[in-house]
Amino acid sequence: MKNYTKNIIAVMLVLTGLSACKKGEYVNPFATFVDVCFDADKTALRSNGTGVFIAVKYNGRPIAWDVNAKKIKVVAGEGKFEFYDTRNGKVVAEKTIDVKAGSKETYTLFQPTLDAPVAFVDPAEQDTVSAAPAGHIKVKVANYAKDLIPFEHMDIKVSVSYFDADWNEVVTPVGVIKDVKNAVDKAEYQILPDGLPDPLPELGCNYVFEFINSDTGQPLLNYGGTNYSNMAFSPANINPLPVKNVFTLYMISNKTWGEAPPFIKMGDDFYEVATNVLFAN
Repeated sequence: MKNYTKNIIAVMLVLTGLSACKKGEYVNPFATFVDVCFDADKTALRSNGTGVFIAVKYNGRPIAWDVNAKKIKVVAGEGKFEFYDTRNGKVVAEKTIDVKAGSKETYTLFQPTLDAPVAFVDPAEQDTVSAAPAGHIKVKVANYAKDLIPFEHMDIKVSVSYFDADWNEVVTPVGVIKDVKNAVDKAEYQILPDGLPDPLPELGCNYVFEFINSDTGQPLLNYGGTNYSNMAFSPANINPLPVKNVFTLYMISNKTWGEAPPFIKMGDDFYEVATNVLFAN
């Protein structure tokens, strides 16, 4: 009698388990889970100063994505990743990947402005570019801030800024980036002296950009009526530290906190030209 009762209970448990499997998804307890890394830091949907508007679906269903750690945990094997704009549900990029255990590859998304398409770029794109000559930098720049810098043809005057031991600001011109293009894939590398003092100041150095209409020679002016400039980038603050001194940069428009002479007024609001590093080696 006891054995009969045990058999009845066993059958009921099996039937219950089968019923649960039919209602929900099948979960393989022996599946290998893998972290896939997608870097969206260089997308306007991720970095716009207002909120994070990008999310992802895996094989058609939303899946958790830590945009700071850049990781998505999935089962090893082929899967389709669809990235979408959370404001309207529109898919902005997709990629099918055969995910393998032990893979450490990172996929990088690039979108300079909110109205630009999202594309996948190779984070190792610059790895084969030759190093800048000693005492120089090699720079490629794209202008996606055409609303603030409306010049048909533009040059960038480059200076190095730092503070000396007595906290006096020192600004030293180093050269000009000629004929700046409006897209990364159209830009070309140009070589300039690095302009760095010897010894290097403890607080490091910043490269400063001024924007020149190459057809007229006139500079871009700020709200205060003087030459507009921005702190473009500081190689010492890039991680990992560049060793070949090769940089791909892109410029976008950023809305600022309010009215101030160094900013640019557009309509009723105030903006700045922000320079971002896409690649650094």
